[in-house]
Amino acid sequence: MKILGLSNAWDAGAALVVDGQIVAAANEERFTRIKLDRCFPEQAIRYVLSVGGLEIDQIDFVASGCWKGVDQDVTAPRLISDTADQIQEADDPERTTEIITQRLEVSSRRDQEFRDELLLCLSRYGVEESRIRFFDHHFTHAVSAWSPSGFDEALVLTADGRGDGRSVTLWRGSGTGLELIDMATELVSPGALYGFVTGYMGFVPDRHEGKVTGLAGYGRMSGAYDQLRAGYGFEADQGRLWSKIGSAYSPFASTELPDLTRGLDGYSREDVAFGVQTLFEESLVGFLLNAIGRLGIESTNLCLAGGCMGNVKLNYELRKINQVDGVYVFPHMGDGGLALGAAMAIELENHFQRVPMETAYQGPSFTDVEVEQAVVESGLPFETLEESAIARVTAGFLADGLIVGWFQQGMEVGPRALGGRSILAAATDQTINDSLNKRLERTEFMPFAPVTTDSLAPKCFLEWQADQIASRFMTMCYDTTPLLAERCPAVVHVDGTARPQVVFRKHNPRYHDVVEFYAAATGNPAVINTSFNHHEEPIVLSPQDALRSLVDGNVDVLVIGRCVVWPER
Repeated sequence: MKILGLSNAWDAGAALVVDGQIVAAANEERFTRIKLDRCFPEQAIRYVLSVGGLEIDQIDFVASGCWKGVDQDVTAPRLISDTADQIQEADDPERTTEIITQRLEVSSRRDQEFRDELLLCLSRYGVEESRIRFFDHHFTHAVSAWSPSGFDEALVLTADGRGDGRSVTLWRGSGTGLELIDMATELVSPGALYGFVTGYMGFVPDRHEGKVTGLAGYGRMSGAYDQLRAGYGFEADQGRLWSKIGSAYSPFASTELPDLTRGLDGYSREDVAFGVQTLFEESLVGFLLNAIGRLGIESTNLCLAGGCMGNVKLNYELRKINQVDGVYVFPHMGDGGLALGAAMAIELENHFQRVPMETAYQGPSFTDVEVEQAVVESGLPFETLEESAIARVTAGFLADGLIVGWFQQGMEVGPRALGGRSILAAATDQTINDSLNKRLERTEFMPFAPVTTDSLAPKCFLEWQADQIASRFMTMCYDTTPLLAERCPAVVHVDGTARPQVVFRKHNPRYHDVVEFYAAATGNPAVINTSFNHHEEPIVLSPQDALRSLVDGNVDVLVIGRCVVWPER
């Protein structure tokens, strides 16, 4: 069974799954160098097929994780009832009706345009419609989290801005597949709420929500929460997510709400961020807790996907629920993961077979010979190391305070750098958060994330266990130990948490050994790991991308394959 998963949504991409195994996956942005590129992913398709040694006419199914359309049995009736409730409860029914009508018309029109684009482009590749499968957007997110989780049974929660009429879904995962338990429509979207605040702060919705999460750590409870709560929340007595479309809420992330804007203007942006983060957590935690109580569940594993699950503080609060045991967060949780999710959905639909995903290194890789050739062609000064020296020399650079560009093995899929395309630095100086962000032209308010190894992780994080897969992908916060806070303050949030990547040697030997050598030499149990990219650019893909970043001054030294490369002196 050869499956090509595709998405031409934001962060378009392609994935190849053959006989239940991921062969390759990548997103178009890495090739075009346009962040979150929305297009037909031609270069990503070309890449994954080349890795599999296949032509497109050898593919059994092409799967799309979006544009299936609004489900007429479940979602459409809920949209109708939500519309009636919104208008009935509105302060200005005419304005509310106008917003809802616009939302549903825009969703329908844009989704049909993107579906038509996908079908047209595939027809040019000679792909017949009989080989194409469309899956519901949120079902695809759910499959992406459930399929590789490793859990025998779990609840699966998805949340984002919108997709095929929905914004939140809850499923029960078992050996036979996924059963829908509850949902919220796109008229009650937590992603739209968070996106509005992102735009209100002058950031870009659907791109810079992480900046708001970082600012929230410096805020406090204030009237800003009450202003936001007037338009959105969880209704405990009715057991449902709730919104009031009008002056305090709109299901568009990019929108104008003059009354809400005036109400928020008297508060600091830290307090506004705290308010929306608190409301966001309360709403989704409340939604999940209500379902757990209604179903009489005493203990459950939890799988998470959808753009909202890029919020590591939310994931931390969901993990703290008493009835929740293990938590798995799909590492490519946003719409960029729909291509992989769609391919996984074919396997689940046809064979009840789940697709494992032990690492995120499914992107392009380059041999040491290819890397050295690119380095030679760059004309930059370099030296080639023996294999046994790579980790030790890199650890020495970190101990000396250098900022290291790290380019090794396969590129990661998803938004996080995980030791394939990373910038590494010592975490001993808290001021590096300002200096390195300034150097990279980033505006971030959350401390950098730490990377540590499985042997060192118990010294860094409370309640960490080796089987907690989410910790491999930097998708979960943990409370930190006094040792980490003392020795590596640059990676600890103001609330005493951190969002780690715990690396196992079998997954990335050179990367693992850098951290081990550094810890042995300095006593510091973790290293800063941040994305190897320039401001508003995707993570680097090729040796040439990495070499350009070195020349641009983003890093002091580049360790790429077996080569150590220096800028011109």
